Amino acid sequence: MSLEEYNAKVEANYKWNFFWLALDNMVFFFIFMGLSPYTILPFYIGKFTASKVVIGLIPTVYLVGSTLPQIFMAKFLKNRRDRKKYLVTAASIQRIGILGMFVLAFLQPKLAISSTIFLFFFFLMYALQNVASGFYFPAWADFLGKAIPRRRGFLFGISNFMGGLLGLGLGWLLSYLLDRYPFQHAIPVILGISFVASMISLMAILSWREVVPPDAYFNDATATEGSYSSVFTDKNFVSYLTWRGLMVILEIATPYYTLSALEQLALNAGQVGIFTTIMSFSEAILNPLWGWLGDRRGFLDVVKLSALAGIMGAFMAIFFPSLFTYYTIFFLVGAMICGFQIATVNIVYEFSPHRLVPLYTAICMISLTPLSSIVPTLGGFIAENLGYATDFWLAGGLGLASLVGLSLRVKNPKNTRLIDLAVNQAES
Repeated sequence: MSLEEYNAKVEANYKWNFFWLALDNMVFFFIFMGLSPYTILPFYIGKFTASKVVIGLIPTVYLVGSTLPQIFMAKFLKNRRDRKKYLVTAASIQRIGILGMFVLAFLQPKLAISSTIFLFFFFLMYALQNVASGFYFPAWADFLGKAIPRRRGFLFGISNFMGGLLGLGLGWLLSYLLDRYPFQHAIPVILGISFVASMISLMAILSWREVVPPDAYFNDATATEGSYSSVFTDKNFVSYLTWRGLMVILEIATPYYTLSALEQLALNAGQVGIFTTIMSFSEAILNPLWGWLGDRRGFLDVVKLSALAGIMGAFMAIFFPSLFTYYTIFFLVGAMICGFQIATVNIVYEFSPHRLVPLYTAICMISLTPLSSIVPTLGGFIAENLGYATDFWLAGGLGLASLVGLSLRVKNPKNTRLIDLAVNQAES
């Protein structure tokens, strides 16, 4: 098969794959709300332990589990052409983890499982789900880049918008259940819905049509171009990784907004559902905007605006603690989270040659791990000893410093790529 025939087949399957990839992303977005490491799970785990350090392990496991395996998967995929069978394997293991959390939450009140045993098996299942995500992500990013060669921002924007609308319903249901039933009955319902949604997602993954690239697609790249060292010669990319890596300090505050509001304002548990609903609403309405902005101006601008939203939320929690303020904070947190999510995936395509997407993706994600792995747990230690406000000061202050550094030191890769293309066309 020639490159022309390969491109023709990709184009023939474009609409089909666009639909099923959008459906999968929409449902994934919904699942993420049901397993939110920033609202639902901190609240739930807080019922089994008073340790804020243990609660801080939730986003730590989420971030580390979903990033560390990527570098190994990128190396594994380097000389392999197909992707779908690896995607299906990793996705199936993810569902085992979600099913395990649901079964554990369902059985805990019935069998009176002790807090220690419950927490051990909960984090085991949660780690399984997120580690499988880490192996899944590079293959998925490469498959997406090949199957959807254009309008990726629109795909993420519209699918995240629809997923956010579903998340609104999930947030309302959680608020309703927590207002009327004990958390032991409410949370298993949410986890059960998340598992059912994950099976719909798996059906979408199985429906994807893969077009395996021909030899010419791979032979066009030299060994040097595919090495780790070649990625780090991209100085603009390295500068982006440096400042974006520092920007994860914003995550030191996110798991504790819910707990701070509940404790400081003496709110009832039903407010957790309202916070989740507001965050879902924010993500639903802003995702199309982030996708449109990324397609038009580049996803570096999305990163900057998302960071600004997180910084504003942190300072509002310090200076204006009230119920209305926390509603605003969760709107801003939703803007930050969805902006980072959509930009982290798509900005790689702006930096990377198309053949090196798995490698750039893995290095991009793994570079965020050193700080991401300790920031939420460190936040729990700080909250226990110095109070929530210290976490919020760190998030706002260092987040602002990272935003300034990113703005001054990193060139927009979308503009750079367009300039390079124009030069190449002029030379040819």
